[in-house]
Amino acid sequence: MADDDNRCGHDGCSCAVTGDQEYCSDHCRNAADQDITEISCDCGHSGCGIL
Repeated sequence: MADDDNRCGHDGCSCAVTGDQEYCSDHCRNAADQDITEISCDCGHSGCGIL
């Protein structure tokens, strides 16, 4: 899990982001924009949520 400063901006996601990225994927950006709450993130990255 990434520390809060480098973590994806979607609450259900534990992926790290780099540079000026706020989200790790379009899935997380869209979920955050639509205020979707997920029990388990479905961004598809290894080690995060459901795969």
